[in-house]
Parts: sequence; C-alpha cells; structure tokens
Amino acid sequence: MSQALYKVRDFHNFRDLLMQSVELYGDSPAFKVKNKIGQIYDISYNRFREDIDSLGTALLRLGLLGKRVAVAGANSYKWCTSYLSIGGGVGIVVPVDKELPFADIRSIIETAEVDAVIFDAKFGEKLLEHREELSEKIIYICMDSKDDADGILSYDKLLEGGRKYLVEGDEAYTSLAVEGNKLTVLLFTSGTTGMAKAIMLSADNICSDVRSIMGIVKINKGERILSILPIHHTYECTVTFLCCIYGGVTICFCEGLRHMTKNFEEYRPNILIVVPLVLEKFYKRIEKSIQKEPGGKAKVGLGSFLTKTTKAFGFDSSSLFFGQIKKAFGGEIRLIISGAAGIDSKIITEMNKFGITCFQGYGLTECAPIVICNNDKNIKTDSIGKPIPGVQAKIFNEDENGIGEICIKGPMVMLGYYRDEEATKAAFDYDGWFHTGDMGRVDEEGFYYICGRCKSVIVTTNGKNVYPEELEAMLMDDGMIKECLVFGGHDHKGNTIVSAKIFPDIRAISEKYGNRNLTENEIGGVIAQTVKNVNDSVVSYKAIKQFEIVKKEFEKTTTSKIKRNQV
Repeated sequence: MSQALYKVRDFHNFRDLLMQSVELYGDSPAFKVKNKIGQIYDISYNRFREDIDSLGTALLRLGLLGKRVAVAGANSYKWCTSYLSIGGGVGIVVPVDKELPFADIRSIIETAEVDAVIFDAKFGEKLLEHREELSEKIIYICMDSKDDADGILSYDKLLEGGRKYLVEGDEAYTSLAVEGNKLTVLLFTSGTTGMAKAIMLSADNICSDVRSIMGIVKINKGERILSILPIHHTYECTVTFLCCIYGGVTICFCEGLRHMTKNFEEYRPNILIVVPLVLEKFYKRIEKSIQKEPGGKAKVGLGSFLTKTTKAFGFDSSSLFFGQIKKAFGGEIRLIISGAAGIDSKIITEMNKFGITCFQGYGLTECAPIVICNNDKNIKTDSIGKPIPGVQAKIFNEDENGIGEICIKGPMVMLGYYRDEEATKAAFDYDGWFHTGDMGRVDEEGFYYICGRCKSVIVTTNGKNVYPEELEAMLMDDGMIKECLVFGGHDHKGNTIVSAKIFPDIRAISEKYGNRNLTENEIGGVIAQTVKNVNDSVVSYKAIKQFEIVKKEFEKTTTSKIKRNQV
C-alpha cells in the first residue's frame, strides 16, 4: 500500500466528517448553486450543517428513525443535504439512479423496503405515474414542491418545520449517537454485465476511503469542483462530494453535458472528477486546435519543458503557456482525476504536458469505491497507480504473463451483498480477500495495470487467454472508431475466435478523406484496415478473426461504460 503524503483527520461517520469541516471552514462556501432565474449564490458550510440538522429533525418527526430512505434526482444541493441528513443519523440512505425505468425503480424500492423517497420533479413524473403499484405506506417528499399536495410532502416545508423545531429546542436529531460501523448506504449497482447487486456500505467504509484518498491527493479550502457524473454513483459521491466537503472545496453542479462549456466558464473549476468519455471529448477538441495552429506541437513541447522547470522552483507558469487550453475548462483547472473505466494513457500524458495534473485510479462500488490510484507525487500515465493507504492488494492465480485477478483487503471493503449470503461468500475467499473480478498485473515498482474483467476474458480453442479491453484500446487508437466491443465468437467449425462489433466515427473518417460523403463500402474498407493494423501488431491468437460494423452506439451504464452483455 502507498504511504500517506498528507496528514488526515480521524472520523468514522458522516456526522463527524461534517462537524469537523464546519469547524474548519465555517462561512467558506460549501456550494455554489443557481436559482431559477440563473443567479449563482453561495451556501456556506455553516448553512449546510444547519439545513442537514433541520431536515434530519423533520425526518425524525415523520417516524423515519432507523428506516430506509431513497434519494433520487439530478445532482443538486438538496440531494447532498438529503444524503447526509439520512446517513448522518436518521437511517439508511438508498441512492437511486434517476435514469432507471420504473420497473427497476420499483424493484429497488421493494427489495430495500424503502419507507420514504426524496426526489426531484423530473424523477417524480416517472415515480408518481405508477404510485398505485407501490406500498401505500411510502412517504413521498418532493424537492421542488413549494407546498404539500396530493399526499406529496414539500422538502422546503419540511426544512422550514425542522428549523422551527430546532429553535424550540428539539435535539432528537442533533443529539443522536451515530454509529459508523453499521449499514448506512444501500447501493444498487448495475454493472457492465447487466447483473444488479445490492451492496451494503457502512459510513466507516466510506469515511475510510475518504481518509485514504485525502492522504495522497491534496485539495484546498476555497478551490472549486464541478460535479459532472451521476451523484448516486459511489465514485462521484465519495470523491466529488464527500472528499470535497472534507477539504473545504466549493461544489458546483453541471447542468448537463450540453451545458458543460457554459458551466466551466461560470464556475471556473480547479478540480474535475471524470470518466474517460468526458476527458476524451475535451482532449480531441484541444488536439484539433493545436494541429491547426502553426508550430502548435513545438510550442506545446517548449511550454511543457518550461512549466516543469519553473514548477521545480515552486512557481506554476502553466497558464502563461497553456492559458488557451486551460480556458476550455474555465481557465483555472489544475487537477483532473479519471476513473470508472480505462483511458488511453496518451491523453493523460498530454494533459500533464499542458500543466494540468492528470491521473487515473481504480475502484469498485463494493470498496466505497477507490482502492488503487496514482497520487500527487507519483504518476504513471498508463497505470491505475498503487494501492492507497490502508489498502492491501494482491494478484491471485497469475498466468505466465503475471496476469491474474486483483484482490483487495481494507476498511473500505463492503459489509456484503444485501440478503445474498451466497454472493457475499463467493466474493471473499477463506482468508478475507475480496475478489474484484478484474484481471490485472503489477510491475516491479508496485504499480497496477488493468487487463480486463474475469467474465469477459476470451479463452480460445487452443487455451490462450485474450483480454478484450486490450484490443478495444488498440482499435480506438487511430481515431476512426467511436466505440467497439471485442468478445469471443465462433467460426463455422465451432471454434472460439476473437470477434468484434464496431461503431465507426463517421465524422473522423470523413475528415480524413477530405470531408466528403463516403459509401458504406468505403467506410467498411477503413475499418477493415484498422482491424488489420491491430492484427499485424499482436500475436496470432489475439488477432480479430471477424468483425461487424454496427450503426448505433452501444448501451451504457450511467458512468459511460459499455454494457458487455450486448453480444
């Protein structure tokens, strides 16, 4: 495991995390939010705590002590307040993906035995349309309702009532003894294989992860972060939300991918937590602008050298050389962390050249989620990094290339799968190691590399292991392919062979050939050449023997990972 680079505070539940931050940061802005007419205003750490206490008091008055409360909706201040009110003493918080179809929402509500749902208006349209299909006992609380109506309680009214009860001396919520080691967050995750699991996390699981991350990544009071990814997901919730509350950072909310450029200009973030898809889009835009500028590549090289030189003397000169590039992110960006899927190391290398610290990490919902990550002092652009402080990692069942399953031990590892003893036992071995299901290897310096999922490994007829993710990255490398899936197919004799489904990047192919309209045969020829180039650079058993060009993007999870069950 890595050694901590920075001293971290000790806390084991959400109440302690929040109260320590309130004491340290007080009137410093915890959030920047936008009202309905587009005005941006600050909410301080003190106000955030007051709202959490008020909402928590009101929820207890509704009889929700120890109950399960679902939270669903777009990333927002009210989502964050609801999460910490529930997790900080009321009961068990059940974050719900706002994009799910109602059948999945109903399944979560019924499986988790949810007693109340806090939701925004858009999610409410879907939820309330099928209200008669749910238990009559469920309490509905709408974040966007001004008044109680039709059995739907107003979040604002609850907050107002809770504030009044506090003034009158109601200490039922604020005096609660909060335990950190019991079930606090119940997460339903649908991974790339499409198999939904209910994961039980304690507050201490998540707090342990926050402490470990903050031991290797420095964030500063007053810096700003733009929340882009779905906040119900542990990656966004732990890193963008809770780590930033720990560090005194100001959280701003992206209004959607279409509004990202405008939000960058409005909030000028210093930090971004992204998935590869987001970073790739911005990098392609930057790359095009460099190529168009005379001597662009040479200027980048010189600027990178001078930036590194001045940084060694404690002066950051990156904005002098890369101001225009940083402007794409609002002008004040300094740190970008990519996770949730693999990324082309070239992009990370180039972003670091621009004077923006950029690295990747690795985690799973079952581990709250980060377990392996690069850090402020030690980055390998093609690696997911080293185990973070408090995490033990090990490669099990290595093959002749040193590739095996990554297994984890640490205080952030889940309590188990909800009401599924069999799945929980299968996830842990006799010695307590959690089996991630991800294949990887480790180099002589202790850096880890992801090779693929255990379930997606292709075992050819001659017994060789082929990792689809490796070939997918190679296919994507020349820019002619937008998305692809590599999988095990069969030839006419029934032998297992390497196959692929490919979604071409029509715009990129057209630009390469003079911006003219291309026939399907011409597009097929370009893709065939890309496949041939990949096959020429790998050993024969890894070669893609057959491929199919598809006409639409693949279905994805909410963290933009392709669902692998589409083949």
